[in-house]
Amino acid sequence: MKKEDYSQLTIEELTKKEKTAKTATIALAVVIVLQFLVGLFLTFKQGFNVFTILPVTFLPILIINYSIIKKIREEINSRSK
Repeated sequence: MKKEDYSQLTIEELTKKEKTAKTATIALAVVIVLQFLVGLFLTFKQGFNVFTILPVTFLPILIINYSIIKKIREEINSRSK
């Protein structure tokens, strides 16, 4: 996977990327919470199954998305000063 160089992008492009990343991160967080709730429900009804650990597998993606948003925000802030 290619690492993107945010210093080459304009402020408008960075803002657009930040908005897209935030939307994707929020959507992923909502899905993870729903998966957690369904997994918890199914664990009580049927016992331990794959749906119990499924939300944990998506947490690294959420963390990576958060770090991308943080890097974009830092680049925007560095240019604003």
